[in-house]
Order: sequence, then C-alpha cells, then structure tokens
Amino acid sequence: MPKTVLAILAGGLSRRYQKQNTEWQDKILFQFNNEPFLVNLIKRSNLLYDETVLSVNSTNREEAYKTILQKHSLANQIDFIIDDQNSSFEGVMLGIGSILRSLRGKVVQVLPSDRPFLMLSILKSMKICDEGVSFFQSDTGLIEPLLTLYGSNIYFPRELETLSLSRADVLMRVSPLLKIYNADTIISMNDLSPRTFSNVNVQDYIKNDNNFNISEEKNLTMPPPITISRSSPIEKQGSFKEIDCQDYVEKLNEQNHNYSAFLWSMFFRNQSLINEGNYNCLAKKSLRAEHQFWTDKKIPFFALHALQDLLFFFPEEKIISDIQKIDALKKQMKIQSKTVTKLNKLKKE
Repeated sequence: MPKTVLAILAGGLSRRYQKQNTEWQDKILFQFNNEPFLVNLIKRSNLLYDETVLSVNSTNREEAYKTILQKHSLANQIDFIIDDQNSSFEGVMLGIGSILRSLRGKVVQVLPSDRPFLMLSILKSMKICDEGVSFFQSDTGLIEPLLTLYGSNIYFPRELETLSLSRADVLMRVSPLLKIYNADTIISMNDLSPRTFSNVNVQDYIKNDNNFNISEEKNLTMPPPITISRSSPIEKQGSFKEIDCQDYVEKLNEQNHNYSAFLWSMFFRNQSLINEGNYNCLAKKSLRAEHQFWTDKKIPFFALHALQDLLFFFPEEKIISDIQKIDALKKQMKIQSKTVTKLNKLKKE
C-alpha cells in the first residue's frame, strides 16, 4: 500500500473565528509557544509522515505561508495544493476534491487546520483499504468529516465531479467500504484530554485557556473499528446514451448505494438523459432509501444529511415527519437545531 500523505486544509475563511470590527485573522497562524500553530503542526507532521501538503484557496495564501515557513527553515519540507478553480465543487468539498485529484493513487489523510489538541499519532494509527474511507464517530453519532483517511482507489467516477457538491462527507457516503473509529473510546482507552478532537472557532478560546497544551506524540491503543462493507457499485456497460439510465440508478439502489444513485440521477438530469419527472422520482427515492440505510447501520450523521439533502433539493417534500426526524437526529448528536421553528411554521401552514 502507498505511504500516507498528510493533507492539511488551510484555505478556509474561518468566519466564526473572526471578531467584529477587527482585522481578519488566519486561524492556522495563532501563536503557540511563540510560533505560529502552522509551524508547530508542520514540525510534528514531519516526525510521522514522509509527505505533507497544505491545501490553500489561492496563490496569495500559498506565498504568505511560504514566507512564514521560510523563517523557520520549513519551506522545503512541504508542498502546496491550490483549489482547482475549474472544479464544480464548492466549499470544503472543493478543497478535498482538489487534494484527492492532485494525489490520485495515494493514501491521503485529511486534517483541518484548527485541531490543536489532536495528536497526529491518532490519525497515523487508523487502518485503511485501497477502496475504503476511515473516520471517527463519537458516542452521540457525531462524525468528524474533515478528519478522514482516504484509500488510494476510492469510488468517485469522473462524471460525478461535474456536480456542484459542497458537503465534506460526499466521498464517505458513496464509499463501498467504511472503517469507523469511536473517538470517545480512543480518548478513554488512552487517558487523553476530552478536547482531543475539539476544534478552535473562537480566538479567546486559546487566549483564556491556561491549560492549553499539545500532548507529545505517543503510541496509542486503538479500538477495533466498525466496518460497513457494500459490494462495489455496478459499472455502466457502454456509453450513457446506450444504457437505460433509470435502470442503472435503480440497480445502484438495489445495492444500497443510495447516495451514488442520487448523484447519478442528478448527473443524468443535467445531461438531459432523463426527464425532470423521472429525476424527481429517482432522486427522492434514493435519498429516502439512504436515510433508512444509515439509520439501520446506526450512522445518524449520514442519515441526517440524507434527509437534509432531500429537503434542500426538493423543498416541496417538507412534511412534518421529516422535520421531526431531523430534529431528533440533531438532538441525539447535540447539534444546535433550528428545525423546531420550521416545524411550527409548517404546522401553521
């Protein structure tokens, strides 16, 4: 298996990190032990990974980071990947997609730039298969979609790269093989800080934390992951104009590749290979089936996103039972919810 590349997501706008009426602050450059956190992170990554890359959204960001790294003699120890401006992806999926496209054929560990309490040895201890995706889930069911290990041969056909997708969990939901590690069990088994997987969204969170410290890397005891395995998605035979596109989507649903079925139905609609009516029927059916699949597998995070996608793409589907399910899933995962207001409004209608 190829060696793992550590890819650090550092191209975001860090909106929640900013203070009103002050100059924009780059989250990855907050000071830690008299040096930018970026520098500390690169020093630690060099101890565990043979290759580290920084994902940024512009050449200006690249040059700014290079200048900082040069001051610490680290500029030659890291490569940069700039977001593909020709991609249809948006948001964090643009960064992830650009990384995986640039590192195609390699195992890639994605790491957001705002996890100062996380030991990289935790990431290094995860296992992966070529076509698989590995990630962390808490006891509540909340998933860390940006702390994800991607195999060297993950499933994502190039046709689907034409879709405007933004969720960080897209490639996780289409993967035929998932390995899921319990984050809370890792913390308890290794006597780690409860903030190990916490991110930093507020500047004062660091300044006011007298106990702020990055643990030294150490050998860890990892619990066995939960494995969810599906057969590989059926491959199309011939060109799309030669196959029954609706039948192809139905067969993907039969394999429980429901999110893939939804994405393919969207692609076929965009290419005028199925009409709007068939698309609506197939897409809705696929997302509802996906919600049920992840519910049965006890992965509430994906079940939630399946329902949210259903209501986003098909707002006419807003029925009370769906809103109630979304609210219940958010409460289970302790996610702040605005669905109660939507539910009350829907009841009045």
